[in-house]
Amino acid sequence: MHLGHSLNLLSSFRLYPSSQREPKDPKTTTEFPDFLEELGYDKPFSTDKEQTELYAYNPETKSNINFDFTPAGRYATFNQKKIELLTTMATESMKAELEKEHGKGVVKVEVSPTEPISLKGVPYAAKRYVTYTLKGLKREQGWIYGFTEPYQIFILYMIFEKEGVNDRQDLKKILDSFEVVKKK
Repeated sequence: MHLGHSLNLLSSFRLYPSSQREPKDPKTTTEFPDFLEELGYDKPFSTDKEQTELYAYNPETKSNINFDFTPAGRYATFNQKKIELLTTMATESMKAELEKEHGKGVVKVEVSPTEPISLKGVPYAAKRYVTYTLKGLKREQGWIYGFTEPYQIFILYMIFEKEGVNDRQDLKKILDSFEVVKKK
């Protein structure tokens, strides 16, 4: 694993600036949390050229948000319309994964509209999510796709609704505090 490069890249963005309070007891790591495999996420291979993921999660509820920075192709170009289209296109893949894992028609999915989202230091970004109930637990699973030279940014999140816990508010705080900082 290219952890040194990973940490160097990840240090170019910030979560929780000192002017904001951190969500209650989040865990953050650059190591893949094992419970994510149980939720359907693929563990990065040790042979992957670059592992630039950051994971933040609530250890009590397993609600989580995962950041992945991937170098854009040399000739890749992006604008807001293209980012929104790419974000929308991920929906069918998401539905297919749920059907593959749980069976056709088992999970009834409600899909949000694709919306632009403002992330500090990211000129183009869009968000979409689905909500569904599985094994009696209501979930919101979403993805944010963004671009800031020279990286594509993939942010995946899953919120598990649990009485007395407001992970949605904590997720909003994390996204509000997220910032890509250009190194000089």
